[in-house]
Amino acid sequence: MFEELYYWMATRLSKIKSNDNPPFNAYFLIMILQIFNIGTLYVIVNYYIKVHLPKNTYIYIGLLLALILAVINYPTLYKRRKEIFEKFENMELNRKKKGLIYFWLYVCLSTIIFMLVTSPLVRHI
Repeated sequence: MFEELYYWMATRLSKIKSNDNPPFNAYFLIMILQIFNIGTLYVIVNYYIKVHLPKNTYIYIGLLLALILAVINYPTLYKRRKEIFEKFENMELNRKKKGLIYFWLYVCLSTIIFMLVTSPLVRHI
């Protein structure tokens, strides 16, 4: 799933003239979206379980999560970027349209849902 997301993210970023390294930036943005999704799940689960940790702990958890995702995504996405681009460049036109629609849905919904779920938390800090 993330291979196709990586392909679409990199191709969209390559259209930005000032972007000098779209494959790396796509790798980084996918990591951010994954953190959004994991954070959303954590907030929902924590709403029912009520785990309270010191504020500094959340910083360390966030950094550790980013490091873990970077280590997982590097060999599966960034290192295999040429293979991924070759795999998805030859898609049929209808399949490309569907893939692009799913890409934008994933990006927009991940961001919007994360903001909606975490916005009550920001008011209480």
